[in-house]
Amino acid sequence: MSHANPTPNQPPPVDAVIDWPADTLPAMTTILALRRRWFSHDYSALRAEYEAATSNGRAPATQDEAEPLVQSLPSAPAFQWMHRHIQDRTWRLCERIVERRADEIAAAMQPTDDDLGTLEGTEDFQYPAYYTFDYHRQDGGIWRSDAGAAIYLLGARMIHVGRNSDFQLHDQLVDELELDSEPGRIVDLGCGFGKTTFSLKKRWPDAEVHGVDLAEPCLRLGRKMASARGLDIHWRQADMERLPDADRSTDLAVITMVLHEMPESAISNVLSEAYRILRPGGRLVILENRLIGDPFRDTLLKWYSQLIDEPYWEAWRHLDIVAMCGAAGFETAQQSRWYLAGTDGAAAEADPRRWCTPWGLTQATKGDLQ
Repeated sequence: MSHANPTPNQPPPVDAVIDWPADTLPAMTTILALRRRWFSHDYSALRAEYEAATSNGRAPATQDEAEPLVQSLPSAPAFQWMHRHIQDRTWRLCERIVERRADEIAAAMQPTDDDLGTLEGTEDFQYPAYYTFDYHRQDGGIWRSDAGAAIYLLGARMIHVGRNSDFQLHDQLVDELELDSEPGRIVDLGCGFGKTTFSLKKRWPDAEVHGVDLAEPCLRLGRKMASARGLDIHWRQADMERLPDADRSTDLAVITMVLHEMPESAISNVLSEAYRILRPGGRLVILENRLIGDPFRDTLLKWYSQLIDEPYWEAWRHLDIVAMCGAAGFETAQQSRWYLAGTDGAAAEADPRRWCTPWGLTQATKGDLQ
């Protein structure tokens, strides 16, 4: 991946520092090869065993019926082990890279006078109980230290390498949004280090864009990355369940890949807060995973979330997010299937013999008179 060259007296952008050293590329290539084998060869072998086991015409009709059968298949233990092995190996590689560059990364993340935007932290910030957990099996999580934020950035790029290394997925999501008018104020809820926040500011450069997250290290990383990209963004540490934003102050609220890491009660609170801060006619946009509707693959998605230590992800898939938006007060809400450009996601979802990561795009609108 390429970055703008720094001037002679200027340090490199922080996300250029937090990148893949040349001598780690063989290890990264090996992990990616294992991942490709896992969702192609290993998946196909498991699917073939499932089809053989259900050749009598009595295929399970639901995920609950399918799971014990899938678990009994000969390849199931190896399939599960390989996925957890890939996950752990990914994070250990990211950790080694960050440890080697700890001083360089720490220096790059120091605030400077030419940083764009603002950063608001909170002394003695109180994290929700559900949050203090090492999601994704990343030791230490993303909220305890700058190193955790840097490791997360590396891991996020590696998962989508070649397709989202410079956050193209988020650019596509934002570029495809069709709004009735230009938003003046946008809030990216659960922004992390800003993957979607950057895209929102690029799409609407004149808008006041806010990135809100629990993890202060990620917010500091996001500000440095935004500054390197010439993006003036406001970064705030806050709990999405209790936003400091004024009522009816926002035109667009966006939540990408966050709600699956929250219990249902917290999700309800977040939707209510999004409704409160939106102006009449304002839009809420949510990108998340969803169920496929194929008992076999939905069982594997359940395993997927368990193997990478996502305690709320499976429950999230079974929630009716459209109904929850309605309960929060939104006048209209709908969910559609969403696919990453340049892939054959729709064809993969339609073919039960192929692995599929199913995305759902939910959009909800606050009534004009509310």
